[in-house]
Amino acid sequence: MVPARPGDATYLQLLESMPVMLWTADAQGVWHHINYAWAEYTGLTGDTPGFGFEESLHPDDVAPTLSRWRAAVSARRPYEIEYRLRARDGSYRVFLIRGRPVQGQEEQPFAWVGTCTDIDAQKRAEQQALDAREAAVRALGLALEARDDVTMGHTDRVTGLALRLGQRLSLGQGQLEALRLGAYLHDIGKMAVPDAALHKPGPLNEDEWVVMRRHASEGARFAQSLGFLPTATLELIRHHHEHWDGSGYPSGLRGADIPVLARVFAVVDVYDALISERPYKPAWSKEAALTEVHALAGSQFDPQVTAAFAEMVGRRAGRAD
Repeated sequence: MVPARPGDATYLQLLESMPVMLWTADAQGVWHHINYAWAEYTGLTGDTPGFGFEESLHPDDVAPTLSRWRAAVSARRPYEIEYRLRARDGSYRVFLIRGRPVQGQEEQPFAWVGTCTDIDAQKRAEQQALDAREAAVRALGLALEARDDVTMGHTDRVTGLALRLGQRLSLGQGQLEALRLGAYLHDIGKMAVPDAALHKPGPLNEDEWVVMRRHASEGARFAQSLGFLPTATLELIRHHHEHWDGSGYPSGLRGADIPVLARVFAVVDVYDALISERPYKPAWSKEAALTEVHALAGSQFDPQVTAAFAEMVGRRAGRAD
């Protein structure tokens, strides 16, 4: 039996009948054939330039998709790209395009083959799982607040401030996600601190301080046991009490050796603590708190992070109006 060749009617009939989007392209990666499944979903045919591929992409996905596609075609390497594709009714679903270079005979009319697969349901399920996981993490942080009425609202406030500051510092999306999770759980280790120390209205004695300082490392241990938090989140939980000059805890790290997310979070955590009433102190004004935070730049806090925070809250670094 002689196998069907790309130019044979049998081969083309088989290609058209497949229930998934299949395509072939020339050496420049330009499609020269796409099966019926494409037209059925998009409503676009060969009468549209490039079978309407660029036209059917979500506007936000055009530049990154074409950039990765051109780089892969230029290097003749296989590629996989996720993008949103417009349907006949104008709605968008997430698809995965896979392309592979092929080596064939000289008369072969194509140099690339590939598929476009609808993965929208999978992506939605993944997002739902992520949302549920984040809700559980936030609930853990709020559970700690329920143990201490004085700190009610602290978790959500510092999370919001930390994300704003991270964006101002141009942190990447992955870093911002890790920052958010770390902000939710930053004080989870205080679950191991006895109430007598946690709620004490006056200064802690040395023995109580020893117990209190353990909450950072204990928190990281608790968080790690969850099994799904990124390393950057665990580092934030463990090191957000480190000081720029090396005088903090639990590891005595200094300067740039302190993980960046811990440096970012440390500023907003102290600021919110200062402007909040606690058993051992009244609430400070925002102006006084900002002045104190700035005074600690270079000793307790990263100077660049402190300056960005001061600018973010609407004042020039080094000056409280």
